[in-house]
This record gives sequence, C-alpha cells and structure tokens, in this order.
Amino acid sequence: MTMQNRDVHRSAVYRAEDQWSATLDRGGVVDFFGSVIDVPEQLRFGALEAVQTYVDDVVAHLEVPPVRVRHRRGGTRAHYSEGEIAIPTTHGWAMRESVVLHEVAHHVCVTGRSSGAHDRYFTATMLELADIRFGPGAALLLRTGYQAAGVPVEETV
Repeated sequence: MTMQNRDVHRSAVYRAEDQWSATLDRGGVVDFFGSVIDVPEQLRFGALEAVQTYVDDVVAHLEVPPVRVRHRRGGTRAHYSEGEIAIPTTHGWAMRESVVLHEVAHHVCVTGRSSGAHDRYFTATMLELADIRFGPGAALLLRTGYQAAGVPVEETV
C-alpha cells in the first residue's frame, strides 16, 4: 500500500466505534450534554446464519447487491472483501450488530463508490446505517465520536 492509499483514519474510526458499541451493549438512557437519548441495545448473534439473515435484510433495504457472510478463522478482526463479509464467529465481540454494520458499510461503499477506506464516505454510510437501525440519537453519539476522534464526516451519503 502506497502512502497515497494509506487508510489514515482506520484506527480513529475503530476507537470511535468501539466506544459507541460499548454504549449499545448497555442500551438505555444516556445523558448527552443535558439531553436525554434513549439508546437501544444492539443485537448479539448466536450463529452465522443469523448474521446472514440480518445482512440480507439490511442490504435489501439499501438496495445494494447481496453480500455473502462466512466464518473467519482467528479472532483478531472481521473483514470485508469482494462481496464477502468474514466474521470470527467464535468470538463474542465479532458477533455484535455494530461490527456487522461496519462490514456492511464497507460493502455499500465499495459497491457504490469504489472506496474501501475508512474515509468520509464510509463514515457517512455508517451514520446512515446507525440512524436506520438505532435511530437519530444513537447516530448522533456515533457522529460525535467520529468528530472527537478527528475522523472526517460527510453530511450526506
């Protein structure tokens, strides 16, 4: 990977999303600078088939091409490549809705914009998915996390 193609915001996106995911793990009421936001609890998947069903529903709603979900060996990360999401299904952290949505966002970006990086198109897509699934309050929390981490955020997808 050349310096021009380096995914410079990757670590910052992961940090912001990890914090957001921890909030979604708990769900409930969040005091956000004096405003009350009711955040739903994220799904935790028990089987690869449940992840595939969920992904099928999300991509159908977005009208993007289908994506295949498969098990990934090793537990260090989930991955998206060429129409396929790989999830380390034996690791609980990976079987969470926020992780799956992150990989779906890569699919949407690659099929729509040819971008695989954690750039402003990715964050805009992830924010759209957060709004659709969790509502505007949870999307606001994610947007704020991205901004605090110095990640560029596109206003519209």
